[in-house]
Formats: sequence, structure tokens, C-alpha cells
Amino acid sequence: MPRGAGPIVPATHIYRHLLREATYLPPTCQPFLRAHIRARFRKHHHDPPLPNPATKLRLRRARHDIRYLWAANHGLLANMTRIILLAFGRLGKRRRALIAQFVAKREPESTAELAEQLANEISARNDDDTLHPRRPRDWLDEWDLPKFHALAASQAKRSFWSPRSSIKGHRLDPIEALPRENPWGRPLAAKVVRSKLRKWYKAQVHRLMPPLGADEWERLRLLATGQADRSLWQMPKRRPAGVSMIQDETTKPTWDWQRYATEAVRSIERGSSRAAKARTGEQGEAPYGLGPAIGLHSYDRARFWRRLYTRVWEMTPKMAEKENMPGKWTVEWGQTMREVPVATKAQMSFFEGAVVARVKKGRSRYAKAYTVDGDAPGKPPPKPQEVGGGGGQEEQKEV
Repeated sequence: MPRGAGPIVPATHIYRHLLREATYLPPTCQPFLRAHIRARFRKHHHDPPLPNPATKLRLRRARHDIRYLWAANHGLLANMTRIILLAFGRLGKRRRALIAQFVAKREPESTAELAEQLANEISARNDDDTLHPRRPRDWLDEWDLPKFHALAASQAKRSFWSPRSSIKGHRLDPIEALPRENPWGRPLAAKVVRSKLRKWYKAQVHRLMPPLGADEWERLRLLATGQADRSLWQMPKRRPAGVSMIQDETTKPTWDWQRYATEAVRSIERGSSRAAKARTGEQGEAPYGLGPAIGLHSYDRARFWRRLYTRVWEMTPKMAEKENMPGKWTVEWGQTMREVPVATKAQMSFFEGAVVARVKKGRSRYAKAYTVDGDAPGKPPPKPQEVGGGGGQEEQKEV
């Protein structure tokens, strides 16, 4: 079993185990994970003691997080991929923070700009319906909608692997996506239209990939293209666990025959199966514990990290406002060029002495089938008589 994954009661032990596992992650992921662990434990530092059900549930989740980090550090690719997505804001808490920062309106720099912003907001809140000449302010009024639409339109044109649903290019206009009439054929009320509009923006922002800053985006580009320093992607070596030098007979593992007599064997040895061995670290016996664990990868090769960071870089944009064009944005996404690898000398020696196959010539246009009036198949046109041939034309069969 991984260290700290057992039934540890004191919360401080779980806290130390989580921080220790976070130190073995890639250097680009450590700052976010350590800050997140500290923030979560400080937030619930004064919670009720263990008899409280909520505290018991949080400690159970914390022990699960220890096993999750342990498995990621020992080669489980699915866990490591998710941790990198969390660190770069493609999932989780940091993504929500980046989205909130992205949709917020830019603070006005002058009094004239503030007056113009207030005038635009007041005109947007005036509806055509005379019964609702002034609707109340809601959270959608706080969003920078031109910036939102610029990123959504750019993301809809791209095709990349994403942990979230893709944005459809034919449904970028909220006016076209909303219904114009109710089931009785009457125009929708202004309040219903506004409610459906908020729901539409909420569904779209759930699929949006927020942009990163220029410095972080450039660091991710170096990692994806293999130009980054080795210290940015290489994982730290794991320190050996302490071993007690005192031999105690009571601490030796013994066979728990009572558990095998009261429970099913498959439930007891489930943690040592090939599917769960990567997460638990148990080394069981036959029939479930034979063979290597499923899903483990080696972290020693630079190409592995380059491919992993490429997937994250391709779903990460950066945005910059165009000069002298307020409200217009330039969106740049990560993109790598796929090049055909060049064979080495050792690989080329495999093809020495090979016979080069002749390239087959295409059939002449007189031997190809064609259709009459675009539907019914007909006979090909007669082949013209060759100059100096002297012979008659032969009747060709249908193709």
C-alpha cells in the first residue's frame, strides 16, 4: 500500500503525507498542488472533530487523494494527465478562477471611458417590451461579451482533444439558439428571454478553455516543443522510506485467517489485481496478482513528457487586444507541426538490396467506365484509329 493510504486518524498526518507526495510531482505542477492542499486544510482547520459526518467524509477524500498522487508518481498516466490539466487550468478550481478573470470587464482608465461603459450598459438593459422598460441587473451584465465571443468563435474552428465538450460552430449566435415563440405561438416574455440567454451563456462557458498569461503560455510551449530545460519536466527522485532498526515480533505481518473465513477472497485480493495494483501498490499472489500493473508508464524519457505537454498546449490559448482596435482580440492556440521522422542508418540497412516495385501506370481514359446523361451506364467511346495502323477498330466491351 502507498504510504499514508491506510486508516490514519490524525488530520495532521494526512496533511503531511499529501505535501510529501506533492513534492515528487513535476516541477510545473508542484506550486499549484501545494497551495491547493494548504488552502483546503486551513479552510477546515476549525471544523468539528471526527464524529462529525462531514469531517469524516473530508478525511476519507483526503486519504483517497494520497493514493491518487502516489499512483501518479509511480507511473499511472491517467492520474498524471489529470494533475497536469488541473495545474494549467484546464480543469478544476484554477480553471474556474481563470474563467472568472477572463469574463470580467476591463476597468475603465478614464472618466470618458467610464461614462461610455455606463451608457452602453443602460441601453442594453432597456428592453423593447413596454411592460419591462428597465430590467434588473444580473451577473451577465458583468461579463465582457465581445471578448467571450471572440474566444468561442476561435475555439469552434479548432479540433483538439479536450476533457470537455466541444463548441459547435453553427451555434455561436445566442439569438439564433433561443426560441422566438412559446408553445402557444406567442412571443416570449422579456424575463423568459433573459433567463434562457443566461442559461445559454452558462452552457457555453462550461465548454470554453480559458486563456493563460503570456509567460505561462510560453513556458508551456517550450515544454511541448522540447526546448525547455530538463529541470522543468524531470520528476524528483523518490527518497527511500525509513525502516526501523528494531525487530519487533508484534509488527510482523501475519495472515488474517478470520477475514478470509468471513469475506470473499476476490474482495480481499482486489487491491492486488493488475487493474488496481497501480493505485494500491500491493503485490499479491495468484491468481489475481500475477503480471505487471495495467496503465503504468515510464517517466524517464523526454519524448513522453513532450507528447503529454503537447496535448495540453494544443488546448490552451492566449489572447491579446489589437492595437487601436478596442473590442477586437487576437487568439493564438498551441500547435505543433507533425513531421515525418527520418530513418537512421541502422534502420536504412534493413532495406539494403530490396527490389523497388515499378509504379503502375494509370488506365487510359478510353478504358474507364463512364455514364450517359449522368445516370445510366453506357459504352465507352470508340478508340480512334492510330495513324498508319491500317486496321479496323475493334469493338470494346462494357466496363
